[in-house]
Amino acid sequence: MGCQYRLTLAGERKGNHLSETQVGGSEKILLVEDDPPVRAVAHRGLSRYGYSVLPAESGSEALRLAEEHEGTIDLLLTDIMMPGMNGVEVGAEILKRYPGIKVLYMSGYADQDLVRQGLLKPGTRFLQKPFTPGELAERVREVLDGADPGSVGSRRTKAEDGGG
Repeated sequence: MGCQYRLTLAGERKGNHLSETQVGGSEKILLVEDDPPVRAVAHRGLSRYGYSVLPAESGSEALRLAEEHEGTIDLLLTDIMMPGMNGVEVGAEILKRYPGIKVLYMSGYADQDLVRQGLLKPGTRFLQKPFTPGELAERVREVLDGADPGSVGSRRTKAEDGGG
């Protein structure tokens, strides 16, 4: 009979998800989340995948951190529903100041509800909460690389991408 071996190479997809080596990076991410446990999990998860994270608990703190930061910020990752300045307002201000920055919005609200409320436009880069650190890192990598399979209004679901 004999033995069979299956080798999984570092760059190979596992199911429909990217492998750990494909989702990591060294880019700088401005993370805006008002919920401390969610902010901590996102910060730790992204750091684990090699990203450099500037965490902020509010929109005003995010704007201050961005202003004080020397160097490039590659991605704004922001919650949408926050007290004071919401994530869409934060995104608009950051984009005025740093036109080349990529933006990924996240929320516990369904994307279509946010579109109906007028907060997001179809096609906006979006990540539905809750998510695992791996799902977050994968979505961040997709946005940084210019791929958009999880934009608002897309039909991709957890069941379709193997997560559900």
